[in-house]
Amino acid sequence: MSKPSRTDDEPQRLAALAETGILDTRAEADFDDIAALAADICDTPIAMVSMVDADRQWFKARVGWELEEGAREDSFCTHVVRDRQLLEIDDTVTDPRFAGNPANAEHGVRFYAGAPMLLQDGHATGTVCVMDRRPRQLTLQQRRALRSLARHAAAHLELRRYARTIGDTADRLRELDRLKDSFLASVSHELRTPLSSVRGYIEVLLDEDEATNDPETVRRFLAVMQRNADRLLRLIDDLLLVARLHETGLQLDMVEIDLAELAYQASLTSRPIAEHKRLSLTARTDHPVPTTGDPERLAQALNHLLFNAVKFTPAGGHVTIATTAEPQPTLTIADTGVGVPAEDLPHVFDRFHRSSTADHLAAQGAGLGLTIVKAIIEAHHGDITVASTPGQGTTVQLTLPATAPPPRDGPA
Repeated sequence: MSKPSRTDDEPQRLAALAETGILDTRAEADFDDIAALAADICDTPIAMVSMVDADRQWFKARVGWELEEGAREDSFCTHVVRDRQLLEIDDTVTDPRFAGNPANAEHGVRFYAGAPMLLQDGHATGTVCVMDRRPRQLTLQQRRALRSLARHAAAHLELRRYARTIGDTADRLRELDRLKDSFLASVSHELRTPLSSVRGYIEVLLDEDEATNDPETVRRFLAVMQRNADRLLRLIDDLLLVARLHETGLQLDMVEIDLAELAYQASLTSRPIAEHKRLSLTARTDHPVPTTGDPERLAQALNHLLFNAVKFTPAGGHVTIATTAEPQPTLTIADTGVGVPAEDLPHVFDRFHRSSTADHLAAQGAGLGLTIVKAIIEAHHGDITVASTPGQGTTVQLTLPATAPPPRDGPA
């Protein structure tokens, strides 16, 4: 028997078939009626509405046929899908293309005719076909009717496809609406908390009854106000950066850099916070790791990652930042923190996403840090991965392209 080649649009065709969601569904009256009409009009004992999948032929509706599916390579219908036109075989035994088809010997099929179900984008998902156990021919009117029934079946598939698309869109809109509400609540909290603190200290300093002439106390108040102002500034900078990412992308000032030196400097920046939480922070950055990048943006990414590691690691825990040049510039940040639940891992880089752990711990943050980090690394043609075990810790690894070693003045 002739083995048909795959269609010239096979990936797109299979994707379109999957979008209809028709495969392996229960019987439906609309398709059953199409099969029954095909058998009546063509005066055949067998009729089917057949879907041609990657390696099988599955029957959505069938008359006079017991099997629910069969191998694609043994299918008459796969020839129809490939050629996108009606195929009629007067006698499957004498036709050299189909003489060895198992349907001939196992089911006594001698006649076949099938019309393709073509979606609006031209992809053939399957056929409406009829078969008989004796050689014969269709009349001109029967061929027209078979094509018409195939178009009718394709229209039902299009309706299913659009319904699923609309449903997916509605689900996405609901998710976006949920994210918007979560974002507004989170950002409102992130803005209100430092502002309330700043306002409280200002009121104390302005209150003549409460004001103190102790310069050390005033400096301490001002230091708290400055930290809160810096927190507000970071949040606003993050929001503006995410907006720019959406509109114009990330602009980089690329130069030769040492990733190990950047990591070491980031560890110095985060060490006071770690010590305040009674954590140990270790930097294993003894050897140069040359690469090309925007040092300001990469430092921003590393600071976000280290801040997250420190934030979600309890007292007595440990945070490590390490770099290596082989097989390519790689930076790893590992902590012994609370970890990320498995259901949250696929979404850690989503904008405004906050894990259930962050909400449970009431940790500050608007859910933008990892989004920004991922955008920075991808803009450098790098890659970032996150692995985590709840209760044991999280490991973040990023890789960047290699380049010639840059000059380096001091140790990392």
